[in-house]
Amino acid sequence: MGQALTRAVPPGLLPVLPPLGHPQEHQDGSQIIHLDSQDDITTLQEEQEKFPDLSKLPPELAINVLRHLNATDLCLASCVWQQLATDNILWQGLCRTQWQYASIYNDTSKKPLLYRNVYLMLDEGSLTFNSDASQGMNYFITKGLVKNDPYEIARFIHGTSSLVKSKVRQYVQGRQDIVEYLVSLQNYANTFLPNALRRFFSKLEAPNDRGSYLQRLLEHFSVRFCQCNPSLGMTVDSVYVMCFSLILLSVDLSSPHVKNKMSKREFIRNTRGAVGAEGAVRIAVDDDLFGCLYDNVFLRGHVADQEIPLEKGCKQQFVPGYLALFL
Repeated sequence: MGQALTRAVPPGLLPVLPPLGHPQEHQDGSQIIHLDSQDDITTLQEEQEKFPDLSKLPPELAINVLRHLNATDLCLASCVWQQLATDNILWQGLCRTQWQYASIYNDTSKKPLLYRNVYLMLDEGSLTFNSDASQGMNYFITKGLVKNDPYEIARFIHGTSSLVKSKVRQYVQGRQDIVEYLVSLQNYANTFLPNALRRFFSKLEAPNDRGSYLQRLLEHFSVRFCQCNPSLGMTVDSVYVMCFSLILLSVDLSSPHVKNKMSKREFIRNTRGAVGAEGAVRIAVDDDLFGCLYDNVFLRGHVADQEIPLEKGCKQQFVPGYLALFL
């Protein structure tokens, strides 16, 4: 085999390989870098994978890289790139992402505003609020983060998800002026009534009972829903009654203690009678609407917040995958 290969290849066509451990030379005199050991290969790979020094990049590019970090990682990055990681634009973005509105943002008397310090105060206030709602809101007000005004407080609560909803409910339960502004900040235009209720209870947690606080919540919601959807021709009373019907239906369908679930026909009959007793407009409210309300609750589950149900032991209804296709 070897002799046949030697005869097939004429002399001079086979390249002469250089000895191992020496760089190979081209005809033009250049050399190819030869790695003598595995350590050299590892070192080269580490150099290629090493994170670039942000201080050597253009400031706009470096800030764009640091923009993807959260507050904790940004504080750690400041140990290496202090000037870049403490940039006011980065911390302003973090503040407005987690707290969309605060009165201090528009306070012209505190210019220039250091958003890194503002973030630390807002974070401290949120932790205090989630422990004690009254003490936390007092912290926000005394530090000048939020003005002591119902509208300003409502805008602050509406624009953040850092506050625990149960603590928000405890705070606003005795402040109806704040509740009115919170409801007015929500938009239910072109939204189906059960979905609007879910959005409403995602901002204002549903209470554990059906007392006067729930009634006041639904009264404010009904007024706001009619304001956002004037073309539906519904009255505030009819929306109010349908909201209670949806809550009762949600408890009936999702509670394990209820053995005989309410049927669609029963819900339509009961809601028709309740809405008719309130003098609703028959043209705007008919049986087809009641049937759609039932279908929505049956497929999507409880209209109140699934974490804090209205009735003890109430669980969010499971929606099979094939039924989710019709949502």
